[in-house]
Amino acid sequence: MKKLVLFFALSLIGCSKEVDVPELACTQPNLTVNKSVEKIYELSGTTAKQYLYDDVIEAYVVSSDEGGNFFKTISLQTIETEKAPAIGFSVPIDATNTYIDYRVGNKVFIKLKNQFTDLYYGGLRIGSLYVSNAGDATVGRISQNEYKNVLNASCTNIDESQLVKSLSVEEALSDSKLNTLIELNDVEFTEAALGRHYFEESNNVGGSTNWYLRDKTGNQIIFRTSSYAKFADHNVSEGSGKIKGILTKFGTDYQFMVRYESDIAMNGKRNIPFFAEDFQSVKNNVNFALPGWSNIVEKATKLWKSMVYSGNGYAEFNTTSTTAAENVAWLVSPKINLTGYKNAVLSFRSAQHDLKTDSSLNTLEVYVSTNFDGANVTKAKWTKLEAKIPTLSTPSRTFISSGGIDLSAYSENIHIAFKYIGSGKDKTLNGAFMVDDIKIFGEK
Repeated sequence: MKKLVLFFALSLIGCSKEVDVPELACTQPNLTVNKSVEKIYELSGTTAKQYLYDDVIEAYVVSSDEGGNFFKTISLQTIETEKAPAIGFSVPIDATNTYIDYRVGNKVFIKLKNQFTDLYYGGLRIGSLYVSNAGDATVGRISQNEYKNVLNASCTNIDESQLVKSLSVEEALSDSKLNTLIELNDVEFTEAALGRHYFEESNNVGGSTNWYLRDKTGNQIIFRTSSYAKFADHNVSEGSGKIKGILTKFGTDYQFMVRYESDIAMNGKRNIPFFAEDFQSVKNNVNFALPGWSNIVEKATKLWKSMVYSGNGYAEFNTTSTTAAENVAWLVSPKINLTGYKNAVLSFRSAQHDLKTDSSLNTLEVYVSTNFDGANVTKAKWTKLEAKIPTLSTPSRTFISSGGIDLSAYSENIHIAFKYIGSGKDKTLNGAFMVDDIKIFGEK
């Protein structure tokens, strides 16, 4: 009997060797592309609009919900060519684990008929109609039963290296880059994120945590992590390097979201400035005073003030409450020794609020001096520096980077000065400028 059982078992094993494992076959959708994503973008507006024609577009998947950071939405983009940049858009879907059917790099055909499109904070969305409690029509999630009829995955898959665009933070801050795959170079997390987790309940903003990424020229962008991300409880990277992800936007804030922790490749040393001032020690709404700094009036009587707003300290000059025909005031840094440093680069961030017009009679200027004595600004020789300064079109209280300002021509002691020019009498020249996060980097 034992021999019979053994023979039967061996027979089964022998049979199993002859069974062929079926190969998974891909069925190519029988669809013809007859519209461009660019054209759909041009036809869309801020209000949800139904698309009535039997048209098809194609694009490539660039986001994934595999890592948990993206929830019920897919980002897709076109391939950049010599004649046209990549255009991205998002498709909200009432389904999870969509990465199984829509892998990064998969070409997808999108059937547009009866779908709705809109421009959400500048980014194109394609989906179903959603009406809020207030009666506002917007683009919402395509139902679980319908989305595969709209998004038709093809048999074509390309490597994401053919889709990703390597950019600086400054280059990335543009509506034209929304929902596209980008790689930010030479960035690091700001000090507030160090020693913390990517998501923290104490910094919960709508179910996610916002930290900031920064480059050497002071440009910053929000780095957003969902509480559901698989790496949410991991420590924030303390190095510098590259980071890959999708550009999104809420209101006026650009937000950068990675798909998985492997998108973060920041193993280099942090870029540490040899001079830095973030004004976090200042008091709110008093005349500016920090050791080594000079707060000097050249015309009228109003001085620079220190302010604290939402926990952030900064320096500000505001013409409100002054009636002087002309205000000129200087905020001058302590002496900064450049000896031993090569290729020094200055950066700072500035913002505006309540500007009425763009005018040279109401502006912020930046200077450098090698002979300022700490008291007499008019006797020193000042060289004006070219820097990006907020204008009327810059959203109120939104800090922008000055860009990298070359100081390589200087090798000894210098002072950096912020000069405000304005009028309290001419109300069309009213407004305020804010200065923060002054840094100088250099090579030893």
